[in-house]
Amino acid sequence: MWSLVPCRNSERIRPRAVRKKHMYRTAPVRIGAFGAFVLAGALVLTGCSSDTPEDSAAAADAAKPAPGLLPAAEGSTSYPLELESPWGSTTLEERPERIAAITPSQDDVEALVAIGVTPILVSEDQTDVWVQRELDQEIEGRFSVTDGGFNVEQIAAADPDLIVVLGADVSADYDKLAAIAPVLSTATTSEGESSVANDWATSITALGEALDLSEAADRALETEEEFFADFRAEHPEFDGKTASYVVYYGAESGLQYHSTPDSPAGLTLSRMGFEPSDNASELEYRAVISNEMLSAIDADVVIFSDNSDGHHADLTDSALFQALSAVKNDALVIVENHSVDGYFVIDGTEYDGNLSWGLARSGPLSSTWAAEQMAPALADVLGAE
Repeated sequence: MWSLVPCRNSERIRPRAVRKKHMYRTAPVRIGAFGAFVLAGALVLTGCSSDTPEDSAAAADAAKPAPGLLPAAEGSTSYPLELESPWGSTTLEERPERIAAITPSQDDVEALVAIGVTPILVSEDQTDVWVQRELDQEIEGRFSVTDGGFNVEQIAAADPDLIVVLGADVSADYDKLAAIAPVLSTATTSEGESSVANDWATSITALGEALDLSEAADRALETEEEFFADFRAEHPEFDGKTASYVVYYGAESGLQYHSTPDSPAGLTLSRMGFEPSDNASELEYRAVISNEMLSAIDADVVIFSDNSDGHHADLTDSALFQALSAVKNDALVIVENHSVDGYFVIDGTEYDGNLSWGLARSGPLSSTWAAEQMAPALADVLGAE
């Protein structure tokens, strides 16, 4: 049974109504000599016909070749390639083209898209802004995720020539999956996902080798490092400040601490220039913080994700919460999460995406996107000049 936590250098954060136009970024399409000739002919004919501009645009789009699912091969990988896993091994006889990404956390989708690959099958839940804006074409198929295991029939129907599960636990379904296509996993133990949590470098490197895109994998990791180096230079006000990230699930499930140093949010905050809160080493990832323990989350800035359907004031208005130095110093950032509707709210303004889920990942696309979203509000409460 799976639990998706916590609920589920590009554009700066902008209000939701404005950003919708720019949420998807389209990569340039290369047109061969014949394609250019056809396109040129279409444009010439437009001048002496009664076609509308919309008809002309449609004709021009039709003349463009469909983009490939993978970038061109780099020539560094030799096939056949053995793919080892804790549950067995499969052989990749040649470079694959149709990749099914079936990890429940959807980390495999992010890693593939980061190196320019469009998978042909992903979870129906995969709608993340940071992934969508990097795609240059629609994903062909979606499968349903259930608590009973992988939907092997749907995966087989997509006719993949590689199945990617990264760190997911496929103990119960490995043989069935391997009968469909070779299986790429980065798990180091049969426990699966927990054995490679946050190890994006290993996952992207493994994908790069399997898909003959090792240079693209290196570039993706380097691009992330460059982003955060530039980000820290642009935000010196974050340097050395302590930060806590907590998620409130309502009265029943309480307040949880999500920014231990090795957690996804903790890693992202560190790369943004922040230091862990003074008590971070004494708390466990997703530790429930009782009212008596509230002082343990105090820091120069507290980022508070409200996943309680708007009931955060039950906690944040309490005397113990108001006693936090971050609250007294107006250094509390409340993120109202509306994941079902695909947006979040900070200080009364709506923005596209699920920031809580972005902070629950630490990948090359999610971490940079989350940093962009938080930067203006954090700079404001920390008094950036």
